[in-house]
Amino acid sequence: MPKTKLRRWRASQIWTGIALTALVVSGCAPTSETVEPTTPTESEEVAGISKEVPSDVDITLTLATWEVGGLNESIKTIAEAYESKHPNVDIVIDDSLGFGDYGSAIKLKMSGDDAPDIAQVGQGYTMMGPLVEASLLAPLDDYAELYGWSDRFGPGLLDQSRFEADGSKFGTGDLYGLAKGGNMVGIFFNREIMADLGLTPPFADWASFSAALEAAQGAGYIPMALGNSEQWPANHTLSILMSQTCDNATMLGWIFGNEGSDFTSDCFLQATQTMETWADSSLIDPAANSLTFEDGINRFAEGNSAFFVTGNWALPTMVEKMGESVGFAGFPPVEAGGPARATGATTSPFGISATTEWPDVAANFIDFMTGPETADLRANGGYAPLLTDVEIAAADATVINEYNAVWKEVIAQDGLTLFLDWSTVGMGAVLFPGIQELIADQTDAATLVEVVQAEWVAGRS
Repeated sequence: MPKTKLRRWRASQIWTGIALTALVVSGCAPTSETVEPTTPTESEEVAGISKEVPSDVDITLTLATWEVGGLNESIKTIAEAYESKHPNVDIVIDDSLGFGDYGSAIKLKMSGDDAPDIAQVGQGYTMMGPLVEASLLAPLDDYAELYGWSDRFGPGLLDQSRFEADGSKFGTGDLYGLAKGGNMVGIFFNREIMADLGLTPPFADWASFSAALEAAQGAGYIPMALGNSEQWPANHTLSILMSQTCDNATMLGWIFGNEGSDFTSDCFLQATQTMETWADSSLIDPAANSLTFEDGINRFAEGNSAFFVTGNWALPTMVEKMGESVGFAGFPPVEAGGPARATGATTSPFGISATTEWPDVAANFIDFMTGPETADLRANGGYAPLLTDVEIAAADATVINEYNAVWKEVIAQDGLTLFLDWSTVGMGAVLFPGIQELIADQTDAATLVEVVQAEWVAGRS
């Protein structure tokens, strides 16, 4: 049977239609009756939007992402599962840009005539803010109501994807994205080296972890592997140090742009000085700045490096290359018994283009991608689970179960401290090379924190 043509509306027409409908209803509704609200069924519409996926027309959605490795494979696997469920829908994955180039190119990409229907739109002022300010993303609050996303995730997680409509304020306003899972930085360790050194992670405090680094160095191992030629990876080492020296209110206040926040204050400086000392003492691989992130993982997997500080985006690759030889531990607090804190957040959310021809289908796919039906596919790809009411089967790899245990502890203590480069549009371009220079002994801790604070002030003025 030939497929019928379905009238397709641009998203901008839909949002305008929603506003006009609201005006008409509010102006004409009788005042003498009270209409009880009803819960929408699968086929009902809310505010002009619907859960329905047309089955009688071919639909193509393009999804832009920077993810690599297991996280990328998870997205593709979920897309294939959705295509099986909706055979007339084709999800095209555009992963042509790596993380380093994606952030600087996504605004131009979303502004074009062939903008992706769905795109990864990193939180904060670096990526989401400019996209919102330019009206390139569709607000998703009506879809959140339709699909019950607030019940699924809770306000704290959704707030990471909220912005005021003019892009001026992060953490409040309209919802512009939904995340697949969580991510968190911690310590990967080589089990054989730990056994050789008589060490048993996790470590109780900074002193014991520093002693482990020195013990590895004394035994001829590379204490901490790192690949930082792309500049962003070392940022996670510095930020997780700051997660321990600074309390959450201080860290989040600086990232959210609260008045009076200061990167030159003692807790930020202490962490930066610690990283400077580690680099000067060669506790961080001296070759770090000449190695890519992938090179750093390969160097760690070769079996001559004791530790690697990074996040769960590396989990699938670690399992593939090292199997049961790799373990994971949370980063220790400064003093034993301190709170469980870590650099981390929801993963970069996926938003919908303001000009997509298929906003309802795009929202339906995002709901599928982030919902209970695909929870195992996300977990197997290395995403930390956001859905606390969904039981995730134990993984075959011990390291994944270790990661999930640390994640649950940090979440229970509200210990995620987000990411430093979310603080201004240009922060990554200042912070990342600054840390690279710190590792190379081309700057010092005191100078670095002053330069970063200057960007924070300039970026918010």
